[in-house]
Amino acid sequence: AVERRNLKVFGYGAKGMTLSMIETAIELTQARIAAHDIQRIVEIGRATLQHPVDVIAGVREAVSAIAAEYQVVLITKGDLFHQEQKIEQSGLADLFPRVEVVSEKDPRTYARVLGEFGLPAQQFAMIGNSLRSDVEPVLAIGGWGIYTPYAVTWAHEQEHGVAADEPRMREVPDAAGWPAAVQALDALARRQG
Repeated sequence: AVERRNLKVFGYGAKGMTLSMIETAIELTQARIAAHDIQRIVEIGRATLQHPVDVIAGVREAVSAIAAEYQVVLITKGDLFHQEQKIEQSGLADLFPRVEVVSEKDPRTYARVLGEFGLPAQQFAMIGNSLRSDVEPVLAIGGWGIYTPYAVTWAHEQEHGVAADEPRMREVPDAAGWPAAVQALDALARRQG
């Protein structure tokens, strides 16, 4: 509850999570938490920020294949400094001519980014592991979604209103299926005109 409440103040990411953990510890101990315990929480936050980036198998190949036929942009949310570090550490930065780090992935944000590209939503597909942040807001503005579930998903990201049989979305189990899913949605979009 604390972290959700703090999203509007701290935004997404490990720094906000760490501050929320400290606030929760203070509440749970009725403000009697020891300084060394707060230091331990800070260390957990630091370790989270410094955790190596694990690139999911097949992502480089899939993005390369898509980028050979379509314009690609990386849209991610969270703390700017941390997201930039993660992108650089991933070794994938060279695949994306443009990177957008946003504070929220909602219809307004996607519409703004697409507007900067001069791209109608009907010609845009978002690939991601969150129905709530990657797919639902894009569908809401008339775009397309490709959803690849991830083994661990934050409970906040599991709350969504996307129907399993949504015609503007494809669920694929891994990155290897992304290029074919993009092509299938592109063909469908062209037929719908």
